[in-house]
Amino acid sequence: MIKWGKVWSDFFIVLALTSNIGFIFSEDPYQLVIAITVNLIATVLKFGAKKILTAEMLSASLVADLHLIPATLLYFTGTHLPLAKALAIGAAVANVISIVLLIVEIVFEYRREEEERF
Repeated sequence: MIKWGKVWSDFFIVLALTSNIGFIFSEDPYQLVIAITVNLIATVLKFGAKKILTAEMLSASLVADLHLIPATLLYFTGTHLPLAKALAIGAAVANVISIVLLIVEIVFEYRREEEERF
């Protein structure tokens, strides 16, 4: 049975990373808006989740948000574009950590399901 809530949550976690990487390479303002929007959605979806690594995943997501919010302000004011890009890179690192934690969580879930079968 497909757990659609998990599908959407995982989808936005992966999309947060890919949209952020897209901005780092393109430096397109629309890509930055997409990256911050998707990151915020991914963060909201992590609230209320009941998983083993929920706190860690939420923390990584908040770190990404707290990098992308000032990056957006700096980028659109034009005050310090290199710093905006550096902050986006920091957010991408936090997104990678979220993906690693997601993979670890998936392994935990499969192991638990296997143990319940026997």
